[in-house]
Amino acid sequence: MKSTSCITAIKAWRVSVPLLEEWAASPEMGGHLNGGHRLILRLEDGEGTSGWGEGATGLSFEAIEAVLKRLPGTPLASLRMQMLELHPEPTYFHKPPGNSPYSPDHARLKHRLRHPLQAVVEMAALDLLARRARVPLNVLMGGAWRDRVPTDYWMGRTTPGMAKQCVERGKALGFRGIKLKTTLEDPNIERMEAILEAGGPDWHVTVDPNGRFYRLDDALPTILEMDALGNMGILEDPFPRFHLDEFVAVRRRLKNARLVLHIDPPEILHQVVAARAAGGLNIDSHTQGLTAWRLQAGIADQFNLPVWHGSGLDLGIATAAQLHIASATPNCQLPGDQVGPWLREASLVKTPFTVEDGHVLVPGDGDGIGVAPDEDAFERYTSKTWEL
Repeated sequence: MKSTSCITAIKAWRVSVPLLEEWAASPEMGGHLNGGHRLILRLEDGEGTSGWGEGATGLSFEAIEAVLKRLPGTPLASLRMQMLELHPEPTYFHKPPGNSPYSPDHARLKHRLRHPLQAVVEMAALDLLARRARVPLNVLMGGAWRDRVPTDYWMGRTTPGMAKQCVERGKALGFRGIKLKTTLEDPNIERMEAILEAGGPDWHVTVDPNGRFYRLDDALPTILEMDALGNMGILEDPFPRFHLDEFVAVRRRLKNARLVLHIDPPEILHQVVAARAAGGLNIDSHTQGLTAWRLQAGIADQFNLPVWHGSGLDLGIATAAQLHIASATPNCQLPGDQVGPWLREASLVKTPFTVEDGHVLVPGDGDGIGVAPDEDAFERYTSKTWEL
């Protein structure tokens, strides 16, 4: 195969870009995680075309390098995007060897064989293919349904006073709603009242306890009181996701808010849909990658369920990729939270993102993901680089 059709060079950076502490969460409530380590990956073909990927990583330097060493020389046509072969050595679930009559069916073991760097490598490879084809990524993913994606501002656990400040900042930036983190112990009613005062009746709120409303019997009075205020547009994951019967029960009691469930791990999608446990889904690609995300969103569409693409308050590369795939998905209609570029010290891309009336415009600075990474800005936040 021609070298121009192969990955000929790679460069990777492990970076850590802090969140803006004054906007992430209230110190009284423990603050928020500092942003964590992320891997930025550039794949290059023989013609000098580059594709970019980004994602969270908790792997050791040695484990990252073992994967990166496998990439140079790989034909682009050999990449099975839905599940890339990235493991340096066969795992338990790859065995017994291929000449055994009892070899496992790898197509049925995707959840066991998926590598932690799947999303990063796949994103870079898809961006490279789109740039080689001279088309935006959303065209490669099926074509755009929209040129902007509904997106809400974001805040962690906050006091009512800080919540008002966050809403005011979000409004000034052009957002029309906000997603917040909470627990049952927080001042939930007072905070929602403060948001209503600052944002007005049309400013909607996604309330996400991450399962920390614990039990239906304990949380129902608080949930119904928040619902009665009228500004809770979405209630996401009030209970641990293995209690789907409690999701079904609370969904019947909500008068104003839509109940949404985060599909994590990806394999719970069938149970959630079969139980009719939610009126919408938060699906993210952080572990499974963009191609598998698109398949899951398509399943939700068959059941008439709207979705949003979940965010990890990502940097600019992943934010751009997520906006592209959301724009190419007909039922990706609920407001996502692709707001990392406004909540971190830097996005590490040169291309600014634009907010208009509660939507973020799909970036179009060139082909692929439509943004230009700012390599000069990487150095300040980089703890390790690889170049092969």
